[in-house]
Amino acid sequence: MAVKGGLKFLRKRKRAIQNIEKITKAMKTVASVKLRKAQLVFGNSKSFIDELGKIFHVSTDVGKLGPKFVKENFDFSFLWDSSKEAKDLYIVIGADKGLCGAFNSNIVRTARENIKGNPYIWAFGKKIIKPLSKYFEITSKYEDYSKDFSIEKMESIYTKIEDMINKKEVSEIFCIYTFFKSPGTQYPVCEKIFPILIFSPWSRKKIFEPSQVEVVEFFAKLYLRSKLFFCFQSSITSEHASRMRAMDMANQNAKRLIRVLDLQINKARQESITKELIDIVNGKTALESASI
Repeated sequence: MAVKGGLKFLRKRKRAIQNIEKITKAMKTVASVKLRKAQLVFGNSKSFIDELGKIFHVSTDVGKLGPKFVKENFDFSFLWDSSKEAKDLYIVIGADKGLCGAFNSNIVRTARENIKGNPYIWAFGKKIIKPLSKYFEITSKYEDYSKDFSIEKMESIYTKIEDMINKKEVSEIFCIYTFFKSPGTQYPVCEKIFPILIFSPWSRKKIFEPSQVEVVEFFAKLYLRSKLFFCFQSSITSEHASRMRAMDMANQNAKRLIRVLDLQINKARQESITKELIDIVNGKTALESASI
């Protein structure tokens, strides 16, 4: 069956797909380099969180515990008593760029499944702000956050959160982000990171300098700051891994389509040659018939 557009159209289409293949290959390479760098920072952040957990026993699983139970069983609670006007805060972390598969759509779906009521919502990433706005009223929007992301940039975010905590404007804080397990496995999660309940493994007779309350309070704030950085870095690392995998699949699809087009080009060229041979034979037969 003849292809619409003929041989010229097929060759033009093949060149276009070859250009796409070069782009996807380059983007895969760039994503893999960024992934290796992000993995190093993510690994250090995870190790730091684990080491903090060895110093004190930390829990965010408050459940239906009351202030009295917390006071009797925990050494410190980072703002357990919030005001009646306080609302939950959801930090939704997506990506600023696309071409990373279902990365952003999975975050939006997880947000729809977990966000209830009328909480504060902070959206990070250009690609999730618009789809998230269809379902929720976003309190704060942050674009281009992932560019040169560092602990210093995260400090400005944490300062706003700590200010809300001190004013007792928030009751609980949740992070919706993509958890990085390995370069081939990432999945969206909704994790509670506040309030923080701390139980000291040491005896109450231990002497603290300046005081136990100040030491544990400093630790609680350090843990919350570190946990926030971990969530952001996990999302950034997962984004690079998702983009690398998406570009790899796109590159394979481009190669597969080029092979199909090569077959179609060969078939179209053979059909063209056959048609020309038939025209020559028919012309020769007509000349022979005329001479007779």
